Amino acid sequence: MTGSTRMTDETGQQRVVITGMGAVSPYGAGAPALLGALAEGRSAIRPIEDFDASGCTCTHGARVPHGSLTALTGSNNLRRAPRGTQYTMIATEEALRAAGYGPSTWSAERVGVFLGTYRAMAEVSQDIWHRIITSEPRFVQPLLFQETVTNAVASALSIHWGWRGTNYAISAGNACGFQVLALAAHALRSGRADAIIAGTFDLFTAATHYDMNDIGVLSDSNVSRPFDSRRDGFIMGEGAAVVVLETLASARARGATILAELAGLGVAHDGHGFATHHPEGRGLASALSQALRDAGLAPNEVDYVAAASNSTQSLDRAEVTALRTALGSAAGSVPLSSLKALTGEAESASDMFNLLACIGAVRGGGLPVQVGTEQPEFELNLVRQPQAQRPVRAALASSYSFGGNAGAALVRAL
Repeated sequence: MTGSTRMTDETGQQRVVITGMGAVSPYGAGAPALLGALAEGRSAIRPIEDFDASGCTCTHGARVPHGSLTALTGSNNLRRAPRGTQYTMIATEEALRAAGYGPSTWSAERVGVFLGTYRAMAEVSQDIWHRIITSEPRFVQPLLFQETVTNAVASALSIHWGWRGTNYAISAGNACGFQVLALAAHALRSGRADAIIAGTFDLFTAATHYDMNDIGVLSDSNVSRPFDSRRDGFIMGEGAAVVVLETLASARARGATILAELAGLGVAHDGHGFATHHPEGRGLASALSQALRDAGLAPNEVDYVAAASNSTQSLDRAEVTALRTALGSAAGSVPLSSLKALTGEAESASDMFNLLACIGAVRGGGLPVQVGTEQPEFELNLVRQPQAQRPVRAALASSYSFGGNAGAALVRAL
């Protein structure tokens, strides 16, 4: 059905499309900055300078460069806002510009905001407790507490633009981005909204970095090398990414530029354990299969996979097994790469980074290069030279969280 002008799919459901995207990543502000760096294979991982990480075996991270956002936060009166709010607001503004948004584009009651986050406002909570411990509780500004709740950023978006539709904030581990997309697609198809602002954000702090280091999931060698036999853990990353979703009928009616179709979605839980992945990738295999069925595509019709693997032993093995279950023999031939070798593990933000990479791929951009994987443990078609790959018509993004949540999204060119 690629390129079809039909407004519904084979099951009669409204087709959902992406008309805008935006990002704040370890490469700075803008989706082009993210996608360009990924296609070049340029790493954002560097020594941490924002806080003292000398007590950790891992001293590197993929932090958002604050200097690159100074003009944007100043012009949007965001300078005093928490970083999570800053990043998501900037990404949303970019996505809305791409979608051709104006005050009369949609009725305020018909615009929803669906955001996912793993850590929520952990940085604000850390700041509050630091003040309590080092001074006294009475010196903590009361308004800071309302910035710690999971829905703080989602509410900030609706308040800023005056939207009065459904406002969701979802926390479901690293894979909540695909849950956000699934809920958004359902809201659009059921007629509850004309547009959904869907996205994720996460950032890391000294506390979360030390926590992950103490658990033993960070790289002792300060290198992220997914699928490599020498992998020893991940590097933490951060950021925010947002897409504008609407039905194909709505987008065509207003003459919007359509970036891609959100053709297939899958979400699942492997029901296995809290701090590990099912050894056969049970949850992810289910999510991948759901996304393929939803899109009506055969495994050999997938042209690129943006993988969830983050350079940990359990996730990389589980994902490879899940891919083989869902894609069969195509798992070893489809071009594949993990962005986390370049961006670090940005938790829920990585979901949407993967989605944006797939959108870029079906729009003719270069595929993210797999760096760091010099001794691959698995038989995979890792992307080494993106320009040498065949044209991408359908791309599959995946996510798999500690605790079992898994998700997948398939985007298709129109």
